[in-house]
Amino acid sequence: MRLEAANGDYGVSTADAVPALISFFDAGHVCRFANDHHIQWYGRTPTQLVGKHMREFLGENFYAQRRPFLERVAAGETVSFEANVPHCQSGVREAAIRYVPKYVDGRFEGFHTLVFDLSREQNRFHSVFDGTIVGFVEIDLRNVRRTMAELECEVGDIAAHIAADIGIVRRVLDCTPVVGLNEKACQMLGVGPSEAIGKPLGSWCPDETMGVWNQVFLDYIAGKASHESETLVRRSDGTMLDVILSAAYPKLPDEQVFVVVGLVDISERIAREKALARAQLNLAHAARVSMLGQLAASITHEINQPLSAIVANGNATLRWLNRPKPDLEEARDAIGRMIFEGERASQIIQRTRAMAMKGSGERAVFELQSTLHEAIEITHRQLGVLGASCVAQVCSTPVRILGDRVQLQQVIINLIVNAAQVMSSAGSGAEPDARQVSVHVDADGGHAVIRVVDSGPGLQDADADRLFDAFFTTKSDGMGMGLSVSKDIVEAHGGTILACNNTGLGCTFTIGLPVAPSSQRADDQARSVFRFD
Repeated sequence: MRLEAANGDYGVSTADAVPALISFFDAGHVCRFANDHHIQWYGRTPTQLVGKHMREFLGENFYAQRRPFLERVAAGETVSFEANVPHCQSGVREAAIRYVPKYVDGRFEGFHTLVFDLSREQNRFHSVFDGTIVGFVEIDLRNVRRTMAELECEVGDIAAHIAADIGIVRRVLDCTPVVGLNEKACQMLGVGPSEAIGKPLGSWCPDETMGVWNQVFLDYIAGKASHESETLVRRSDGTMLDVILSAAYPKLPDEQVFVVVGLVDISERIAREKALARAQLNLAHAARVSMLGQLAASITHEINQPLSAIVANGNATLRWLNRPKPDLEEARDAIGRMIFEGERASQIIQRTRAMAMKGSGERAVFELQSTLHEAIEITHRQLGVLGASCVAQVCSTPVRILGDRVQLQQVIINLIVNAAQVMSSAGSGAEPDARQVSVHVDADGGHAVIRVVDSGPGLQDADADRLFDAFFTTKSDGMGMGLSVSKDIVEAHGGTILACNNTGLGCTFTIGLPVAPSSQRADDQARSVFRFD
């Protein structure tokens, strides 16, 4: 193909290498050059098109629509616009069009045209947009900006005002329209595009998620690049869906009014985590029941003591009443002692029952020292059978913990009994007089530190790394679950548990737990569900 100077001085290879329709029309709108891409678009070769008037390309109606743009390019203006262009296969296609004027010696000679197929790019975009596993929701921020401008006039410091009044974000969400969403978002929300477009984003945002959306809004105001968090969305049938919410904010806030919010469905992951939490709670319960079996002798001894005292005081009461002159004062004292011992027996049973109950994993504020003393009382009898003893050294200041008292008591009991068993099985390495378990409780800033120290043979290097693994045990009859469950319980309370050998004999287990906020008291009745996460 030969090109003349009037045709725009294109090189053939360059013009055909660009994936667009490139042509040149003279001042009378007659084609003087067309590249080879016209073959696929119009079904005619460049040779067949050169010399044709533009109306023969477009048809009379489309040519009439171009007149305003043709007048502007004739006046020397470079014009860009989008419009439909006739296509030999699909009837019409949407295209991005540019007219670039050419002047020679101040005289208008014609104009170059560049036509890009938008439908192809849109199809590529939608194939990615709709084929992804991420739900995309496009929202219009104009009402958000209007609200921000109004707030700035009223309060000045927008961020502080929004942080203090969470109701603002609800009003913002309820006036932020959805302008587009992909197929995955439709599936996640349980709606069709026509049902969602035009509705406010707040339609899918339950009240309990306002804290998350408030932070999304605050990050936008702070000029951050993006935000990501876990939250819930409400589907059209009213059910809740766990999602990861992500938002990329405009790089040019003054110019961009649309933002895409991404949603990733994590409901299956959350369901698995809840199932794992239930399994761990069941495992902790099984470990407690197993421990109670080991402590049966100690519990029996504890209950027998008050029961024997009740019987003895009952017989004494009868003797005082059967005298020729009943000694009512002595009988009254004996009955009082019976009541006291009955209450004591009841407390022992309640404490044992609490250990055996499955429970719902509730947590509350409690004093660590009293929980420790109860644990030592429970283990006292079994430690005696193992030829060991336990002493407590606690700080004088009350240490309060927010957590599940029974579960944490289970951890302490497990460590005390394990220490006594290790020292007993060590034989001559730990004589009865030296078989002592020391439990220390200290407060270190915002943490409570519990140390369980024994004088046994210590940890073997090969065992230390696997000590808290499930089913790992050094006992011939052990299940290997006690320390694994203990670790789960401590970490679920936001704490840590470590083991190390002492300088001399034995080893020390150290537990660190966050203390309860000073604003909470041990008698607080507020409860919150506790779970392994």
